[in-house]
Amino acid sequence: FVAAWREADKNLQRVSSGLVDPGYRFPKPTLFVNVSTLERKKIYLFNWLSAHALWISQVDLCLPSRFPSPQMWRDFLNTIDTDPLPSTQTPLRNPGFGRGTRGNYMVRNAGEYYICTGPVSLYLSIVQVKILSLSNPPLWFIWSLLWELYELNFRYELYVLDWALVPNLWTSSDEMWLTRQTLLYSIFPGESSLVMWSESLPQDSRKLGLCATDVLTALPYINKFCHLLSAWPGVPARLQYPVEMKDQDDKEVYAVFSLVCRFYVQTAFDFLGQQPSLLCMFQFI
Repeated sequence: FVAAWREADKNLQRVSSGLVDPGYRFPKPTLFVNVSTLERKKIYLFNWLSAHALWISQVDLCLPSRFPSPQMWRDFLNTIDTDPLPSTQTPLRNPGFGRGTRGNYMVRNAGEYYICTGPVSLYLSIVQVKILSLSNPPLWFIWSLLWELYELNFRYELYVLDWALVPNLWTSSDEMWLTRQTLLYSIFPGESSLVMWSESLPQDSRKLGLCATDVLTALPYINKFCHLLSAWPGVPARLQYPVEMKDQDDKEVYAVFSLVCRFYVQTAFDFLGQQPSLLCMFQFI
C-alpha cells in the first residue's frame, strides 16, 4: 500500500469532491506520535481509550453525516479536566468535539457530536490498561494502539468508499445489503467485522489478513478484496476474477495484489483528495 501511494497520481484535478466526506473517522496515528511531553501523551491516550469503544459502536451503527477533521481530533484528545457537565448528556455548541470532562465518552447522535458522562474502562482490543502506566506506556502498547488505529481508519474508509461508489449494492434490498456487508467483513480476519477492538490483538502474522507475510495465508483475503473492488468504476479487468498460486509460484499473486493496491489507493485519492488510510504491519515483540 505504501508503494502504491508513492506511485499514485496526486494531481488534485483528478479529485471528484462532494461524494465522500474527507474527514477522519478515527484519529490519525501520527497524533499520538507527535506529542511533546509524557503528561500530554497520557492525556491523549486516556481520552482515546476512554472514548473509543463507544465511538466505534456509534460509527459502526450509523455513519456520521460529517466526520471530524484532524484538528477536531487533536482538540478532543487534548481535553483536560474542566467543571463537571450539568447533565449526563450535553450537546456541544461548536461543530467539533470541544471541551468536556476527562474520561467522558464522545458519541454522535442525529448528526451532532456529544460528550456523555459514564464509567470508564480502558481497553485496547481486549487488553486492559492501567491508567498509571499511560504516562510511560510500554513500547508494545504504543505499537498495538497505532496498529489498531491504522486498521480502523483503513476498514471504515473502505466501507465509506464502497458505499459511495456502488450505493445500489447497499440500498437495493436487505438481501443485497447483507451480501455486500458480508463480503466487506470477509476481507478482514476475525469474527468482529469492523468492530475489531472486541477481539484479541494478533499473536502471529497469520492473523494479519492482507498483511500476512505468508502468501497462502493472505491469498483468500486478497481475493475477497479484489472481489469487493471488482464492482467499482474503472476497475482493471484482471481484478474481476480470483488469482491462484500455481506450483508454489507466488509471482502472479504479488502482481495482482500490487495491482489492487494501486487501484484502491488511486481511487481513494480521486474521491478523498488526500492520502487514504493505509494498512501497516503489526510489530510483534
